[in-house]
Amino acid sequence: MVRRHGESWLDLYRSKARIAAGLEPTVAWLHSRGVSADALTLATLPVAGMAGLCLLVSPTVPPALLVVPALVVARLVLNILDGALARASGRTHPRGEFYNELGDRLADLAFIVPVAFLPGAHPPTVFLGSIMALLASYAGLAVRAAGGRRGYRGVLSKPGRMVLLAAFAVAAFVFGPDAWWWFGPLLLAGTTLTFLERAIVGIRELE
Repeated sequence: MVRRHGESWLDLYRSKARIAAGLEPTVAWLHSRGVSADALTLATLPVAGMAGLCLLVSPTVPPALLVVPALVVARLVLNILDGALARASGRTHPRGEFYNELGDRLADLAFIVPVAFLPGAHPPTVFLGSIMALLASYAGLAVRAAGGRRGYRGVLSKPGRMVLLAAFAVAAFVFGPDAWWWFGPLLLAGTTLTFLERAIVGIRELE
C-alpha cells in the first residue's frame, strides 16, 4: 500500500500500511476461506453497537469500559482487512466503497454518541464533536467528488478519534466518571481542526 495523500505527522493513518503488511497472512487466510470484503466491512457495525452498549451500561458495570479499547482495535483492524482483502481477491467494486463509507459514519456515531449520556460527560461538545467528525469525513469525500484526491489528514481522523475514546474509557474506569468531562471538548476541538485542515487543503488542491 502507498502512503495516503496529505498525511500530517500527527495522523495515525501513516501507520496503516505497516499494520496492513503485518496482517497479510490473515488476509491470505480469509481469502482462502472465501470470506468477502463486504462481510468484514459490515462486521464493524455490530462491533460499534457493542461498544456503544458497553459505554451505556458502564455507569452500573464499570468493567465494561475495559471492553471498549478492545472493540476499538477490532474496528480499526477490520477497516484495514476489508480493503486489503478486496484488493487481494480482485473484488473491489463501487458497492463495497459505499458500504465502507456509510458503515464508517454509522460506526463513528455508535462509538461516540453514547458518551453524551454518561455521568460526568459534557453532552453539547460530544454531540457537536460527532457532527464535526461527520463533516470532516464529508470534506474529504467532497474533494474526491470534485475531482481531487480523498483527504485523510487531520489530528482526529478516524484512528485518532478511536484512540481518544479508548484512552478516556480507561481513564474513566481508573479515575471515575468525571474523567469523561474533557472528552467532549477535546473531541470537538480535534474534529473541528480536522475539518478545517481537510477543507483548506481540498480547496487549494482544486484551484
